[in-house]
Amino acid sequence: MRITAFSICLVLSATTLASAQARPKDEAGIRDNVAAYVAAINARDERKIGAVFAPDADLVFFDGPRLVGPDTIAKTHRETLASWPPTRTFSLEVTNIRFLGPDLALIETIGRFSEGEMRSNRGTILVTRRDGHWQWTALRVYPAEKD
Repeated sequence: MRITAFSICLVLSATTLASAQARPKDEAGIRDNVAAYVAAINARDERKIGAVFAPDADLVFFDGPRLVGPDTIAKTHRETLASWPPTRTFSLEVTNIRFLGPDLALIETIGRFSEGEMRSNRGTILVTRRDGHWQWTALRVYPAEKD
C-alpha cells in the first residue's frame, strides 16, 4: 500500500512539474519581451529600453552599482550606448527559462556584441507578469564564462 501511494505521489508531482514548465504561450511572451529589448538596444531607443522594465526593476552590471527604476536604467543604457560605434549590434540568446510561479520566471541569457572589446557576457533576468505582460524585475549581467 505504501509503495502504491508513493508511486501515485511521484507521478502526480512529476506531472505537476512538467505542466508547470510546459508553458509555450508564456515562453513566447517572454521571448517577445527579450526581442523587444534587443531591438531597443540596437535602435538606441531609451524609451523602449525603459518600457521593458517593471516600475520597481533593478539592474546590476558586473560589479557596478545597483540601478533602480526604469528611468535610471534607461538613462544608464543611453549613456553607455552613446559610446558605442554606430555599427555595433547586440544579440541576446535565451538559454533557459525556468518558471518559479504562475507569474514569475527566471531567464538565463548570453549576450553577444558584433564588435568591441567585450564580445559576450551572460545574465539572469527575473521577469514578472503584470496586467498580462511580462516585465523585467531584475537584471544581473556577468562576464562571459571562461573557455
